[in-house]
Amino acid sequence: MLSVGTLTRTVCNNFLYSYYTKQYNAMKKITDYFCIEELVDKTVFDKYGQSAWKFIDKDLLACLLVIREGIGFPMTINNWKWGGSFSQRGLRHNMSSLVKNKTRLYLSAHIFGKAVDFDVQGMTAVDVRKWIVDNADKFPCKVRLERNMKGNPINWVHLDIMSDESKPQVYQFDV
Repeated sequence: MLSVGTLTRTVCNNFLYSYYTKQYNAMKKITDYFCIEELVDKTVFDKYGQSAWKFIDKDLLACLLVIREGIGFPMTINNWKWGGSFSQRGLRHNMSSLVKNKTRLYLSAHIFGKAVDFDVQGMTAVDVRKWIVDNADKFPCKVRLERNMKGNPINWVHLDIMSDESKPQVYQFDV
């Protein structure tokens, strides 16, 4: 007969093994769809290279995987690597052009590696947000979506995982 301590350790170890196996598999699979340059700017990539993955929250990566595999169309986050104009749609840092001139406290989810802005090829941002809401049960954590700016629908998707426990699994907010 197992002692309570042994049983507790066994249950805990099984949970941790399952959790970290899922995290590892998601991380391995995410690189089928995204490279790190799509999630960080050139400054971060030039300094950290492939180790910059450590700055991106694993739950955010799992959410991106749910969307990319569920929708089935390519997504654009940052495209600076290929000569595009997007470089601030993933991780932001104190030297990022969108951040460095801030004069008051700035604690965006982007700074913590918990947010991305993106487009999905062949879909409007409204349609992507609807898909995310309709598939809320597929996400491993709570998700926030920006919806309107000054009363008008935003034409890109902002997704972050800065959760508020009182909110539903997927919820939209206006900026």
